[in-house]
Amino acid sequence: MEEGVALIADIGRQSVRFGLAGGADGPEPREIKRFSNNDHQTFTSALVTYLAGVGLRDARLPSVLAVAGAVRGDLINLTGSRWYISLSGVEAVLREKPLALNECAANALALTRLPPTAFTALSGPAPRPIATSGNYAVIGVGTGLGVAALISADGHHVPVQSEAGHIGFAPQTGEEERFVAFCKARGMLVEVETLLSANGLMLAYEALSGGKRLPAPEDVTRNIARDPIAAAVVRMFVEHLGAFVGDLALTFDAWDGVYLTGAIARALEPQLKEPGFRRRMEARIAFRRQLAETPVALVNRSDLELIGAAAAIRNA
Repeated sequence: MEEGVALIADIGRQSVRFGLAGGADGPEPREIKRFSNNDHQTFTSALVTYLAGVGLRDARLPSVLAVAGAVRGDLINLTGSRWYISLSGVEAVLREKPLALNECAANALALTRLPPTAFTALSGPAPRPIATSGNYAVIGVGTGLGVAALISADGHHVPVQSEAGHIGFAPQTGEEERFVAFCKARGMLVEVETLLSANGLMLAYEALSGGKRLPAPEDVTRNIARDPIAAAVVRMFVEHLGAFVGDLALTFDAWDGVYLTGAIARALEPQLKEPGFRRRMEARIAFRRQLAETPVALVNRSDLELIGAAAAIRNA
């Protein structure tokens, strides 16, 4: 077994991606293979299948697992999945104790490995290179709403895991109040993720249209120009995301930059460049000037979890 090679994994609600990093071939993820959760009863089954496929079934391997769930203790439940991850079970297979971190924390670490071309500037100041002395926040907008920070400490970065997507939703406009009323009438507890997610787009469309349901979030994002309700939903979505970005910049002292990731964020790039996003972000009594100087950028990559897991090997 080549020295310095580690297993990396991106463990999601519906699938897992495994790869290798380190050793003579360098830190970039390689030998990447995806397995559906439906094809394996357990995570360990998928892991053993991968190891056999790359000829490492009996190897002793360090590992970093980027997990779509809260990482606490030995047993990790995956959000919205029948799988769970037993870290002691993974250790029994790999014969090394694994390092597990939330997928958004992995996304935050990935920032340190990305080239400048991976970032698309939005309105406001241009993004600056990631510095070891800087503090950053990362928001993943996709199936759910993930939040993490990258905080500088002693000359290196520490990823800070978070479940901030589940904080309470605070409506500030008439449309947001309609959305909250619609959700509460259905017995829902309204969190920020209730709106700022793929399902949130469809739920908001149902709320503002008087009950019309759409089958997919793309039916909202692709019809902005010809559907006034879709345009209103996206405007509400983007502006509330702006307010949330401002909240997180204040929470994490992330004056050096906030980065948006995820399929929904990438789909809404033109709308994120409109004035409403930045206006809501900066709408504060205090720290308005500091927020106006805080860069916000879109990350135009979809492979951050494995890149961040690979970065965590060296960071550890």
